[in-house]
Amino acid sequence: MPLIKTNEAKCRDCYKCVRSCPLKAICINSGPNNIQTHAQVIDEICVQCGHCTVICPQKAKVVKSSLEEIKNLLANKSIRVVASVAPSYPVHLPLPNPQVLPSLLKELGFFSVELTAVGAELISLEHHHITTPVPVISSACPAVVNLIELHYPHLVPYLSPLVSPLIAHGRLLKQQSPGCVVVFIGPCIAKKGEIMLDKVKGAVDYVLTFKEIWEWIEQEEIDLSQIQPSDYDGYIPDKANLFPTEGGQLLATSLSTNIIDGCVQTVTGLQNCMDLLKNFCNLDEKQRPKFVEMLACNGGCLGGPCGVTKYDTYSKKHELLGFYRRGEHYIKKKRDAVPRPTLPSQDLVRKFEKRKVKMPMPDEEQIKNILAQSGKYTPEDELNCGACGFGSCREKAVAVFQGHAEPQMCIPYMRKRAESISNQVLNAMPNAVIIADEELTITEINPATVKMFGHQSKLLIGQKLEKLIDPKEFRRVLKEKKASITELCKLDNGIITRQIIFPLENMVVGIFIDITKEVQQQNELLNVKSQTIDRAQEVIKKQMTVAQEIAGLLGETTAETKTLLNQLIKLMKE
Repeated sequence: MPLIKTNEAKCRDCYKCVRSCPLKAICINSGPNNIQTHAQVIDEICVQCGHCTVICPQKAKVVKSSLEEIKNLLANKSIRVVASVAPSYPVHLPLPNPQVLPSLLKELGFFSVELTAVGAELISLEHHHITTPVPVISSACPAVVNLIELHYPHLVPYLSPLVSPLIAHGRLLKQQSPGCVVVFIGPCIAKKGEIMLDKVKGAVDYVLTFKEIWEWIEQEEIDLSQIQPSDYDGYIPDKANLFPTEGGQLLATSLSTNIIDGCVQTVTGLQNCMDLLKNFCNLDEKQRPKFVEMLACNGGCLGGPCGVTKYDTYSKKHELLGFYRRGEHYIKKKRDAVPRPTLPSQDLVRKFEKRKVKMPMPDEEQIKNILAQSGKYTPEDELNCGACGFGSCREKAVAVFQGHAEPQMCIPYMRKRAESISNQVLNAMPNAVIIADEELTITEINPATVKMFGHQSKLLIGQKLEKLIDPKEFRRVLKEKKASITELCKLDNGIITRQIIFPLENMVVGIFIDITKEVQQQNELLNVKSQTIDRAQEVIKKQMTVAQEIAGLLGETTAETKTLLNQLIKLMKE
C-alpha cells in the first residue's frame, strides 16, 4: 500500500490537494465511466510532507497505519517494544499533563519510553565534525531530504551527511537493548517512509503518529485523570528538546542564532524551502549562510500534519518553550544522574543519493493540441486562473501530457460548456421558462416565452416580474420553498397555460405550458357530448310517441277482431 492513499468513495473533484501541493505530486484519474475524478498521490515525486492529508475537505487522504501490527506485538509479552517519542509531544497531544505520556504508553503495553531528542543531541554533537562544503543543509527533516534528492539532486552534496535524530535514536536503542522493537511516535508522515529506506532500514521498526496514538487511547477508553505523571526512561537531553521549533537545531548544535551575522538561516514550510533551493547556487558567496536549518512543515515539527491539538504554531511554540523552561531544573538534575550515551560515528553518518525521476515533456505542438481540448486556441484564452490547481494553463497541459491531469479540470471551460449546454436545452424547450431572483427580478427567459408573451418580453430581462405576469404565486413559492402546480392559468392575452413554479438556490423558476388548444378541444368535445345527449333524448321522445300511437291502433284492432271471432263462434255453435 502507498504511504498516502485516496479513499475514492470520499474523494471529489475539488482539486484542493493539487492547488495546495507546491510539487504537484497529485495525479487526477477518472473513475469508472469517466463520471468521477479521483486525486492520487504520485509516489515517485511526493516528498511525503503530508500537507494534502490536512487540507483535504473530504478527509479522503488515508495514511498507511501499522497500529494493528503494533497492538499484536504488544500482546506478546516476550517482545520488548520501546517507544521513541518526538519532543513536540507536549503541544500535539491534548493531555491534562504532558508528563503522563510515559505512564500512558506503558499502560498500553510499551516496555520502556524514551525521548527521540536523545538522537537529536547525538546529531548536534556530530555536526561539529563534518566536512561538508558550506552552506550545509540540515538533514534532520526526512521531507526536506526527499525534496532535495527528488527535485534538487544537484544540491545533494550540500546535505549534512548525518542520519536524522530518529534513526540515530533507533540505532542507540537497539545498541542498548538488542532484539527490541522500536516504535517512533510523532507528528510526521515522512518518517513512515524514511524508516523503509535501504540505507537506514532496521534502525526503527514502526512509526505511529500522534493521531493514531490518540485514536488508540480513545478506543481503550482510558481515564486520563487516573494516569500519574512519570519520568522518561534513559537519558534526558537538554536543548535538543527544542529541535521541533524554528531555530531549535541551531540552539542544540550551539551555532549562532544571530540573524544579523548571516551565518545561519532557518527556513520552514515546503514552499519557502523550494524558494531558497531554486536560487541556492546563485547566491553570492557573501550571501551564503554556513548552515541552513530547513524544515518542511510551517513552524517546524510543531506544524506537523498528524498532531491532535488544533491551535496555531505560534501558540504551540510558546507552550513548548514554557514547558521547557518549567522543566529546565529537572532536566539538569536528571542529566547529572545518567551519563550521555554515545554511538560510533559510522552509525551517525549517511550518504544521500540523487533520485530525480525524469518525466516526459511535450513539444510546443503537443501543448497547443492539449490546450485546444479545453477551448484554448490563443494566448488570450489562457486565463492562468489556477482553479485547476496548476500555476498556468501550460503547466496543466504538461501534466495532462504526463498523465497526471485531465483537460476537463479547467473550471472556466467546463462552466462555459455547461452554460452552453444548459442554454441550448433552455432555448430548445417548447414551453415558456421564466427565471427570477429573490427580488423577483427577471434574470432569464427563453424564446418560447417571447412567443407566448409577445415580442416585448425579451426586453424585460432585468425588470421586475410584475411587468410580465402576476408575481403572487412566484412570491409564495419563494417564501414556502415548495413547488406549485396550477392546472389552468389564463394569461392576459387569452392563452391558457399549465403553470409549474419551483424554487432553486437564490432563484425561482416558472414553466408555462400552453394548453389553449387542449382546453379548446376539451370544450369542443364537451359540446359534442352535450349535443349528442340532446339528440338522443329527442329520438327517445319521438320513439315513445310512435310507440304509444301504435299501441293505441293495435288496441282498437284487437277489440274489433275479438268481437268478430265471438260472433263466429256463436254462429258455429248454433
